[in-house]
Amino acid sequence: MKQTVDRVMKAFAKKHKEMTPEQERRVRDEVSEFVAELLEKRAAQLTRFGDAGSQETRPSA
Repeated sequence: MKQTVDRVMKAFAKKHKEMTPEQERRVRDEVSEFVAELLEKRAAQLTRFGDAGSQETRPSA
């Protein structure tokens, strides 16, 4: 996740050349939270998909 946050911060810095350390910290925190939320949603999707797939392959009695 850190690599993703770093990539976003570099892209953001290209557009916003002058950021104070406080602004940079605040943006980094927001980006970290956003990426964490995306990862949680993706994990939930994969879990649901995995559960559905395992039910289909389970032999019926």
